[in-house]
Amino acid sequence: LMGTGTELKITHTYRNSQELIDIAGGFVQKNSTQMRKQLTSPKHLENPVVIETFDDSFKQTKALAEKVEQIIGKIISEYGIKKSILLIGRYNYDMYKLFNTGLFSELPNNRVKSEKYPNADITFMTAHSSKGVGYDNVILINMFEGKFGFPCQIEDDPILKLVVHDDKSMPFAEERRLFYVAMTRTKNRVYIATPKNRPSRFLIELIKDYNLTYEGEINMETVDLFSLRCPVCGFPLKYEFNKNYGLNLWICTNDSEVCDFMTNDKVHKHDIFKCPKCKDGYMIVKYNAKNGDVFYGCTNYFSDTHKCTNMIPLKDNSK
Repeated sequence: LMGTGTELKITHTYRNSQELIDIAGGFVQKNSTQMRKQLTSPKHLENPVVIETFDDSFKQTKALAEKVEQIIGKIISEYGIKKSILLIGRYNYDMYKLFNTGLFSELPNNRVKSEKYPNADITFMTAHSSKGVGYDNVILINMFEGKFGFPCQIEDDPILKLVVHDDKSMPFAEERRLFYVAMTRTKNRVYIATPKNRPSRFLIELIKDYNLTYEGEINMETVDLFSLRCPVCGFPLKYEFNKNYGLNLWICTNDSEVCDFMTNDKVHKHDIFKCPKCKDGYMIVKYNAKNGDVFYGCTNYFSDTHKCTNMIPLKDNSK
């Protein structure tokens, strides 16, 4: 048993800038059950959250690795080679995927070597393991929307739910707190490497609430897992990268022997199929930017070695 006590609240921080605290704190305290606290900091920094977009339409892991490499270069240019950089992922394998690109390699004690910037001071941690630490700059490397993205959308084991508190106060309440942790590990800026087609709903929320700027394009319509239905069998469609096709696809969750529907376009929902002309590419839904016409086009259209111009007109079912 414990006697009487006094609740003491932390009101000051010297790690983060006031501008970052306002953004991260406002984000996490949207949850009405979150403990109310107002932090102040003597530090000030313009643009504490930097959004860096990359094209996840094709070879998304390689595109992400190249973007992270570019961000590291920007950090070195602004802060110098000796300043520490923390890469934060939602899962441990987020970093292993980058290792597989050859642009980064693993060192002991969670250290990371950049092949382009071998002397850079880089460490990797998951959002969970980063609690309590501070680095000069932070790069978030898993800002995808989806089952294994951030927020994580994996359904918890029913047995685990019996012993672990499941906060239902708002959607992804625990993930919001974890995202707050990830954002506030930096002493300067947090760089968010985000896919333009499938960005995290958390990032979209930050952009809308705080008018954050970014270069390039971002799909502001967040993709909720299992929000679309298969036009063939009615089962939910899941959105994920299919390495066999090298594309992000909406794929039917029914048994593949019952329904193998998949499409690259959630609006028109036309099934993709093998190109009958080149026998190598796949016919996917495309549209004419000038007149809006919808058509099937071969994925080998831009190929240097197997260029295929096969096209099949389609009726636009969205009209």
